[in-house]
Amino acid sequence: MDTTTARPFRFGAVVGTPDDLARWPTMAQEVESLGYTTLLLPDTLGTPSPFAGLAAAAVVTTTLRVGSWVLASPYRTVGEVVRDASTLQALSGGRFELGIGAGRPGGERDAEDLGMVWGSPGARVDRVEQVITAVREQVSPVPRIVVAGSGPRMMRIAGAGADTLAIAVSPVADAEAVRDVAHRARQAAGDRTAELELSLQITGFGDQIPEWISQRMGMTAADLIAAGAAGVLSRDMPKAVASLRHLREVAGVSYITVPGGFARALAPLVQELTGT
Repeated sequence: MDTTTARPFRFGAVVGTPDDLARWPTMAQEVESLGYTTLLLPDTLGTPSPFAGLAAAAVVTTTLRVGSWVLASPYRTVGEVVRDASTLQALSGGRFELGIGAGRPGGERDAEDLGMVWGSPGARVDRVEQVITAVREQVSPVPRIVVAGSGPRMMRIAGAGADTLAIAVSPVADAEAVRDVAHRARQAAGDRTAELELSLQITGFGDQIPEWISQRMGMTAADLIAAGAAGVLSRDMPKAVASLRHLREVAGVSYITVPGGFARALAPLVQELTGT
């Protein structure tokens, strides 16, 4: 790994909609009690509105950070993001983390339903850059900024103005593939290399994988395991701990995000590694 100091581990739980939305505050308190650093909420029309949901989580917790995972840049104007980010920073006591990207595959359908223009890839990336600039200039305190992506331009944007890069790779990417993307991210960051945190999402736990991988991508747990996917953790906790330490050693990844369905089961690992 071409960095000098390993960052301590931290963990985020990516939670969509609980079976009963009235349980949302209780769920946020549970995520905090399990030892997760952040509660992360996706930005889709199938999940709660990120700013409203994160605000509700923030007011019933004390140390838990809350973050968008991640805002799709076409869904809001720059001014709307600044206004909502300012409000959430105030409500949370500075615990908000702004995650933003150019939009997931299929996101154009949500944009249409919202009455927003999806736009070209270049235009969507332009909006990401505009949002980061505006938030850094107008929101106080400035939230941590997370950029999701792996393309050259998103790497440059993350390197120039983000605190965290959420590495976007295939669910079957092995540690070497993650290392290659991480290396390009550090090159793009230049003098800011030491300031850029790298993140990866867990894509499997034993023989379980999230529904979005099986339903949308047609992959099975066996496919990911056979590929040596870096995002798949063993149910043997010492092996899972060793896997994450190896990933940090070879790629510099220290911020691990966990699908909500795995949050309770992985709590012992989170409690062992957080801050180390």
